[in-house]
Amino acid sequence: MSEESTKEITLEINDVLGHLRSPESKPSIFKVDDHLRTAGRDNDYDPEVLAIGPFHHGKSRLQSMNHYKFWYLKQLLSRRNETVERYVIAMAGMEERARRCYAEPVDLDGHNFIKMMVLDGCFLIELLRYHSLKDLRVANDPIFKNERNLSQLRHDIMLLENQLPFFVLNQLFNMTKIEDSRDDIIGLTLCFIDGMFLNTSVSKVYQKLPTQNIDHLCSLIHEICCLPFAGTILHKNVGSNACQNWESIHSISRLQEVGIRSIKGEGTSGFMDITFVNGVLRIPPLNIFDETESQFRNLIAYEQYMTDCEARYVSDYTFFMNCLINTPKDVRLLRNYGIIGNWLGDDKEICEMFNRLGKNILTSTKFSYSHIFNAVNWEFQRRSNSWVIKLRRNYFGSPWSIISLLAAVALLILTLLQTLYTILSYYNHMGKAQQFS
Repeated sequence: MSEESTKEITLEINDVLGHLRSPESKPSIFKVDDHLRTAGRDNDYDPEVLAIGPFHHGKSRLQSMNHYKFWYLKQLLSRRNETVERYVIAMAGMEERARRCYAEPVDLDGHNFIKMMVLDGCFLIELLRYHSLKDLRVANDPIFKNERNLSQLRHDIMLLENQLPFFVLNQLFNMTKIEDSRDDIIGLTLCFIDGMFLNTSVSKVYQKLPTQNIDHLCSLIHEICCLPFAGTILHKNVGSNACQNWESIHSISRLQEVGIRSIKGEGTSGFMDITFVNGVLRIPPLNIFDETESQFRNLIAYEQYMTDCEARYVSDYTFFMNCLINTPKDVRLLRNYGIIGNWLGDDKEICEMFNRLGKNILTSTKFSYSHIFNAVNWEFQRRSNSWVIKLRRNYFGSPWSIISLLAAVALLILTLLQTLYTILSYYNHMGKAQQFS
């Protein structure tokens, strides 16, 4: 082998070794692999208009937002009467730490990576400010003139692949703080997403939110959803031996057949706070919109990839709902109970959505609803042994069964009437014969 070939191979290997991640590093921003992507829809993990971070950086269909990134940065610098140099220096000092947050090698050199951090980070914090602190906005800001724009941006900032580390955002936010009590990065973020995400009242969570656990905005939304439920479920599963042993429950229509009722749970600690007491399943309401599946998928993906995430609450919830929903009839029942609000317009779509969400996911090591599954299955078995239930299931399970039974009863009645008529005719004939004898 020539010396030139040896050097070339050495350089190639060293290049790969240089990009290898230390085993001690714990990335929190991931590219979603085909294992999860194939179970969902094409756009569940991809941004519609806004690229944040390196994974979707430079994609041609997202380039139109670059104009607004520079525009928002210019407004920020003008308001503070300073140059961008201070922010470039701050981001350069965070480059290596930020790179370690990404699970995949970042194909951007130091120059472009730092530029991306400044532009994307400043755009995000200004977007959050402009949404709540309207006095900071310029007149006729095109982003805020159309609700569709805001809906797309809300969708994009929560995607797992489309993130900047939270410590980057927090640093830029602290460098640009204004004298306003509302100027708080957590509060502004919660205000921006409030009313659009999974029926969770963010105001109830705000004071309890442990900011040190936040990896990025997708992680923040995950905390908002799970924090109210986490304490509740830990309390219910304390001392329970059933955590490791459970079986799936039947669909909502099968449960209804044996008399297990389902009602809308109200006054709960969130949409995941499902209970089962005295044969009644209480399920908090959930409104289903176009973006709901994407929201669930990205939170599930975050749980699936985080190696230290033993409690996968969102995955557990979607598995629970997938068990309850097998057919559009199950969705209709849940709608009638006030548990599901269908803004998609089609029960079949919701059924298929939960069936897709239930594929290729891992639940918690100690499944959050194991105690409910065991209780429901025990009650289902007890009620199924009732002769009334067996009669209802065997003979009244479908309209055709009922029609067949009614037809058989009608035939039996007609046969009895015919027999009775024959007997009466016989005795009537015998009576007349005796009169003439």
